[in-house]
Amino acid sequence: MKHLKFASLVALSLAIGGGYAYAQTAPAAKAEEKKEEMPSPAVEKYARDFLAKWGSDPELIAAVKASTAEHKKLSYDDVEILDNQWRAAKVKDSKEEDDVKAVKKSLGKLKEIAPDKDDKAHLAAGEALIKAARGSATSKFLQKQLEAAQPKDAVTEIFVMDGWGWNVGQTGGTSDYYQGDEGKWQKTFAKGDANEVEVLPIVEEDGIRYSQISLPIKDGDKNIGAVTIGVDVSKVK
Repeated sequence: MKHLKFASLVALSLAIGGGYAYAQTAPAAKAEEKKEEMPSPAVEKYARDFLAKWGSDPELIAAVKASTAEHKKLSYDDVEILDNQWRAAKVKDSKEEDDVKAVKKSLGKLKEIAPDKDDKAHLAAGEALIKAARGSATSKFLQKQLEAAQPKDAVTEIFVMDGWGWNVGQTGGTSDYYQGDEGKWQKTFAKGDANEVEVLPIVEEDGIRYSQISLPIKDGDKNIGAVTIGVDVSKVK
């Protein structure tokens, strides 16, 4: 299959992201809307200041560039295969109804586009992707930054994306390998504006209230990737 050019993949990501958002939000219009709570401006400033301490690290920049170059050769089907393998493997052992459905959906898609492998092989491939990402030098670097953040536990997660939206490194376990169809990549790197940012509403998980702040990763004044930083809003005023 002919390799996708950058502009085509960006356009495709934006189209997929837009369609997905519509599909997700349309039913909500019929239900009672729950007011979203946005974090204070101090949370965005904290994320920017935190990133400024390590965002220009030479090894991080090199890793983002290398990942971008590696994924340049992927076709659209390759994108679908890798992302669905990751998604299925990520929650394969969960008993939650939504996770069980997600695994079934991903494996069903893989059966259509990559029938040369059975479910077991696809899950094994996904597990290998996750293991490689979590054990990478970039993930270890990000974990050190998270642990060094002050005040303690103010940063809940960090993950970095390359110039196509692929996961380069992470401190936790992202549900997707490919982030190019989401605002955290589209609104930062893809727009090519180094001042662009995505600030998500506050959510609560396991008693922690946090917001995800996404910003560009830069090499000099050029955007080469993006980063998402989870910030505990109770620790940043």
